[in-house]
Amino acid sequence: MKKGNLLFLIGLALAPVISQAQEGVYVGGFYEAVTTDSKKKTDADYDYIDGGNGPGIEIGVLFSPTWGARLEWGQQDYDRASALASGGDERRLGLDLMYRFTEKNHLYTFVGLKSVTPGVGHSVINAGLGGSVPLASRWSVFAEGAVYQGMKTSFTDIGTKAGIRYQFYNSETDFINPHKPVHTVVISVPEPDLDKDGVIDRLDLCPGTPRQYLVNEDGCTIAEQFVVSMQLNVLFPNDSSDVDPAYYPEIKKVAEFLERNPDTAVEIGGHTSAPASFEYNLKLSDARAKAVAKVLVDEFKVDPERVTGKGYGESRLLDPADNEMAHSTNRRIEAIIYAVDMKNITR
Repeated sequence: MKKGNLLFLIGLALAPVISQAQEGVYVGGFYEAVTTDSKKKTDADYDYIDGGNGPGIEIGVLFSPTWGARLEWGQQDYDRASALASGGDERRLGLDLMYRFTEKNHLYTFVGLKSVTPGVGHSVINAGLGGSVPLASRWSVFAEGAVYQGMKTSFTDIGTKAGIRYQFYNSETDFINPHKPVHTVVISVPEPDLDKDGVIDRLDLCPGTPRQYLVNEDGCTIAEQFVVSMQLNVLFPNDSSDVDPAYYPEIKKVAEFLERNPDTAVEIGGHTSAPASFEYNLKLSDARAKAVAKVLVDEFKVDPERVTGKGYGESRLLDPADNEMAHSTNRRIEAIIYAVDMKNITR
């Protein structure tokens, strides 16, 4: 087996082993085009070669975020400028020392020592620039340009290559050796919540909220709006606007509601039965309404600005029948109050 092919197989066989031993290891494959020195076309020592191209592989190790080294093997199929040439491919084997300008491996430079054929074996010093762009989790593509300078004999070749790499580490800084994983432990210390409403004291805008009530994110009670109505029924004897004290407890309910809801007001509506004329009934109902309003003001000290009385006569009969029971039902006072009452929601 030829020496170059043997080195190629050995490199492939050792790649998995190296990857287990060093987190900064990567492997790559490339294709390179080489422009040879013009003197080689006329020199048998170089087998009259006149430029060529071919594939190659590399195995690299990164010692730090910026420094690394690689072993490179390549094979070029060269054109020949003379019929005297023996033919055959060039095989190149050597080492490079690499320096990355950033820790993300996008731009780097390298310098190395290579052994090249065909013709008489030659040693060269090479130097160049390269760049790498990530593709996926561990894959990247790269491109390089290099100058190959003969050591024993003076010649200068120029090579350009492009290829793909696979890295055996998860991130761009994993290869720092030895690598010790850092485990972060978060210890949670609960903040105090003195009123036990579920909102910590630091964020509680309503401290001391009773535990039976639901609260919002600010720690304040949640209230629902209720539309509250009250109907007051006070009956009067026929043809009378005198309020029977027996109905004071009923009227007191209105006063108590007004006291609980200071922003509300009440209209006392007076109603009569159908007998008698419309004008008479309207006047009587108005007198009855104002009589109840006066009880609210005089007996229960309700602000007179919050109380009005209005007569509706026989325009709103509850029972249109023409009998004494219907007439008694229709002679009434109604206090219907509409107000918005806020009530805290319990848990």
